[in-house]
Amino acid sequence: MTQMPPIVARMVALALLLGLVALVAVFGVLPFAEKARLTGEALEFNREMIARLSRSAAHPGSYDAQIDLLLARINDSGLYIRADTEPLAAAAVQENLKRAVGLYGGELRSVQSLPSLEEENLTRIGLRVVMTGTLGPMIHVLHELESGEPYLFVDNLQIKSTTRRRRRTQEQAVGRLSIRFDVHGYLPPEAEQ
Repeated sequence: MTQMPPIVARMVALALLLGLVALVAVFGVLPFAEKARLTGEALEFNREMIARLSRSAAHPGSYDAQIDLLLARINDSGLYIRADTEPLAAAAVQENLKRAVGLYGGELRSVQSLPSLEEENLTRIGLRVVMTGTLGPMIHVLHELESGEPYLFVDNLQIKSTTRRRRRTQEQAVGRLSIRFDVHGYLPPEAEQ
């Protein structure tokens, strides 16, 4: 085996030394520098939050007034079902349903109250509905429910075509549909004291 010339040996040794320094920098120094940067950002964020909290502590009533104003706006909006109790809210949703069916046609077969659910500090009130009618009126009823006030949402929509039997076991479609769906809305959030 031949020996490398001294200049090449020095170059290889220098490359190995530079590689070792680069490895130490990548795995030793850079993670600590990144952690120090992130810690500095977190400290700055915390300083800003302390300053905000200090300013708000100096004027405690201003936030109460803003909360009262927001709650009044919520109560005046048409977003939520207006009722004092959950059964009354279910009745209000049912009245909206009956009004929509009365406007556009169709026949309510059954309406069943669903258990109320708590979702993100709101009480969800729902009904399971089965109705029949032709396609046009059914589209209008669903649109009326979802676009009116209070805000109502239709879920679990199932549509089936109904048929009438004629003599001699022949079937003929008459264009009527059986529609099953859940409709739900929400009670306004209660103010937390």
